[in-house]
This record gives sequence, C-alpha cells and structure tokens, in this order.
Amino acid sequence: MTAESTQRWGSTLDSVVVYAQGAVCRRLARGSVSPDGRVRVTGLPCSLDPGSLRARVLGAPGVRVTEARGEVEASPLGTGTPDELRREVERLSDEYAATQGRRDRQLSLIEEVRALHPVPPARRREDPHRRTPVDAWLELADFVDERLAGLHNRLVELEEALRNVEHELTVAADRLARTSTDAPSAHVETTVCAVLTLDGTGDAEVELELELEYGVPGAVWVPAYRLTHRQGDGSGRLVLRASVAQRTGEDWTGVRIALATADLRRRTDLPRLRSIRIGRSQPAPAPSGWREPPAGLVDLFSGYDAAGPGPATTAASVSVGAAGGAASGPVPPPPPPSPPAPQSYGGPPAAVPVPGGAYGALPEAFGGGM
Repeated sequence: MTAESTQRWGSTLDSVVVYAQGAVCRRLARGSVSPDGRVRVTGLPCSLDPGSLRARVLGAPGVRVTEARGEVEASPLGTGTPDELRREVERLSDEYAATQGRRDRQLSLIEEVRALHPVPPARRREDPHRRTPVDAWLELADFVDERLAGLHNRLVELEEALRNVEHELTVAADRLARTSTDAPSAHVETTVCAVLTLDGTGDAEVELELELEYGVPGAVWVPAYRLTHRQGDGSGRLVLRASVAQRTGEDWTGVRIALATADLRRRTDLPRLRSIRIGRSQPAPAPSGWREPPAGLVDLFSGYDAAGPGPATTAASVSVGAAGGAASGPVPPPPPPSPPAPQSYGGPPAAVPVPGGAYGALPEAFGGGM
C-alpha cells in the first residue's frame, strides 16, 4: 500500500494540557476509512515526540486502532506565504532605495539653488565706480526664493513618501520574521503525519472520528497571584493567572488550554510501600544464610547409589606385644578415603554413618584396592 493510495485526513487541534515542562495536545480528525483500514492524519507538528503518540476511535465500539506511528513526509516546496512575503520585502526594499535616491537628489538640487548669488565683475584700479544693479539683484533673489519654495515642497512630498515606504518595509520584514521557521529553507518541505491501522471496519467504507494525543516539548507556564483586600474588610480576593509560552510550531489560538503542575518527564509509577513496625525499636534480624538448593541435587549421587556396595574386605589379625614389640603378620593396607559428605543447606552438616564402628572396614573406592 503506497502513501498515495492511503486515505489522508486533515486534523484540528482541540485542546492542550500544559505541564511544568512540555504539553500534551489533543487533535480530532474525521473521514471515511477504506476497506484496508489504513489512514494518514496530517497536520502534526515537527516537534512531536514519536513515543507519545496515542490514537483511539470515538463513537464506534467495534473499531479499534491496532497501530499508530509517526512518519515524516517530504514534498516540493510550493509558492507559500513565506515566499510571497519575501518577494514583497524585496519589492519594498527596491522602492525604498529608489525613493531615498530621489530625496537625496532633491537635497543636492536645493543646495545648488541656494548657492546662487550675484557676483560683481572684477574692478580694475583705473575703472571708475559703477552703480550697483539693484533690480537685477532683486530679480535674482526672487528667483532663488521661488525656486527654493518649489524645491522644498517637493522635498516634503519625497520625505513623506520615504517614511511611508519605510513603514511598509518594516511591517513586511516583521511579518516575514514572525512566520514559522519550521520548514527548511530548501526546495522541499517536511511535514509530520500519523499512520494508523484500524481493525473492525469491515469491507465497506465507514465514516469515523479519531482522537490523537501526543506530547510536545517547548511549552511552559508560570503562575502569577494577585490578592485584593480592602482596608477594614475581613475578606479578600485571590486571583491566579497563568502566563503560557510555547514554541511547538502549532497555533494555539482558540484552543482550550488546561494547566498542570506535574512534570511530563517524571515517572508516575506507584511507590513500593514497606511495612512499618510500631513499637520498641529492635535490631534488624540477622540473615539466616539459607538458600535454595541447586537444581539437580537429588540426582547428584544417583550413579554412586546405583553402583551398589563394594566387595567386603577381611580384617587381618594383628597381635601386639605386651612390651610394645613388633607386630607379627602382614600389615594391612590403609583404608581408602571415605566419600565426601553431602553438603547440607539450611542446617548443620549431615553426619555420615560409618559401617563397622569407628575403625571398622570401609568399602573400597571404584577401581579396586591397592
């Protein structure tokens, strides 16, 4: 089954529970299920914790989710909102540069006109004094004033246009900076979806509603308390406010938010309670040293018991002199060593019975006597 033939459902964020660190998000998705029972739910954030993904079917007791896993998809990057904003910022940047250039040229033209003033010709020593052409000077001053007035009016218009373009450029650049940076700046974009396998749908397509729950990092909330009390009044009002901050890649606008003081990373297993003795303090009992016998202890001496008793030996008579003389007759060989006593577990060592008294004859070891 390929990804193209699998049913793709859109999802909407329904509620969020913000913990001391992290948050648990709940999404709802609705659509028709194909007979194969495979569904892809889109719209999940890239910061999703894959191990926390849970899914269940709502309103259909006979249908259950047998598999739920997160999967990352890559698709060609289209002309989305970030590209449009980027082109708008570039256009406004070019327009701002052009308007600023026109304003600078207007300032240079004003400086040129302002520098116009009458310059009398150089007078030689032998030349007589000449009358100053006051009318020409006044006409030049009127021309300069009129020209400067027009240039300054144009300068005011250019500066107003420059301020407007600068404001639009600042707004567009701020919008571009505030857009989601979740997608990479490449020719492909990555999205996260949940691949679900449903059981019990039958052979026909059915309409179902799914609930997805997953954990995301990058969310935190901080409490703030406000106590209001009037002087002379015996009561007050305590208000609890919460400041929520998140960088999960999702938009929480219009979503139900709940707060919890627990930590998502802390284990919630029930503790093991030990028994407590109430009364006079007593020392801890010493360990008994008993342990379970090893496996196969019963069959440890089965071969020895199956061999039966060994051949009987005849005790040689030994006569001992009264005065401690030498012994007459052959000296019997030393008795063979006795078999090791079996180890006892949980008590004192077991006594090994010796046949024939303390110094009687013992059975020979396997392999014959000396």
